[in-house]
Amino acid sequence: MIVVTIELELQPIADAQRVLASVLPDNVPLPTGLRIESETLNGKLVFRIECNRALDSLRATIEDLLSAVDLSLRTLKSTE
Repeated sequence: MIVVTIELELQPIADAQRVLASVLPDNVPLPTGLRIESETLNGKLVFRIECNRALDSLRATIEDLLSAVDLSLRTLKSTE
């Protein structure tokens, strides 16, 4: 099993909560052998990914997750 933790510090703290709410629906359902835990903690957006699949699957999952975060952040900035 490979475990990856990604921490993104966002300001203001409310942005971390908004981004998390926007990417959560993308994480369900997940393929067998893949698990993602997500939370906000002190202004940080924290993702923990557990993968029992091929390394390419993990890479694709991280890329998809960070793309969703990027899109959410760009959307937040455009509405300010």
